[in-house]
Amino acid sequence: MEVARDVHRFGSRLINWYVVVDGSDVTLVDCGFPRHWRMLEPGLASIGRRLEDIRAVVITHSHVDHTGFASRLDARGVPILVHPADAVHGARRFPPMHLYLRPSSWGLLWEGVRDGMPFTRTLDHTMTMSDGEVLDAPGRPRAVHLGGHTPGSTAVALDDHDVVFTGDNLVTFDPYTRRTGAQLMYCGVQHDEVGAEHALSRLEREQAATLLPGHGEPWTTGVAAACDAARARHFALHT
Repeated sequence: MEVARDVHRFGSRLINWYVVVDGSDVTLVDCGFPRHWRMLEPGLASIGRRLEDIRAVVITHSHVDHTGFASRLDARGVPILVHPADAVHGARRFPPMHLYLRPSSWGLLWEGVRDGMPFTRTLDHTMTMSDGEVLDAPGRPRAVHLGGHTPGSTAVALDDHDVVFTGDNLVTFDPYTRRTGAQLMYCGVQHDEVGAEHALSRLEREQAATLLPGHGEPWTTGVAAACDAARARHFALHT
């Protein structure tokens, strides 16, 4: 599904990862679960590209539903870019298992077990990216470090496409609660709940019209409006 010019969404009903096309070259933003790998080659073929066209992978954060098949591309010599605060553990973090005691999260747990979540490999070779850096990758993605959700959580801006990928710092569907709409994720999955809220102030400075989250549908009425909606919902839930 093309969700912005030369930006295609792949994944599942619960999890998004993205393909950015720049001429004949490709950048991936996140990598779903390990067995999402089987979607990659046919998905690329559907847009006239091949595995060999992938020049870089940008990881928004190190949770295993975002790093799933990155190790396969690492083994092929594709550069994997991640913030250093998330690279220190081999870019592999498991959400706290107590979250799966919530019945509303069982769909994500089932998909994770089915699609190899327990076997997500650490990344042996990563390249780090810093806040504000324009990466040497197709589409010229720009890193926007946010923290909060994980220490290294980083949004990825495509200034030439009017798009920002927000990972799990701001989503439009929370797979742990099954709520829809612009929001912060369930507090139990945040590394730093206060930091996640404060990250909205950094994110809302981005001027992109389209926000592409790690979970949920695209938001197309501007990043600032999405941040306002997420902040209002967070306030309502905690007062």
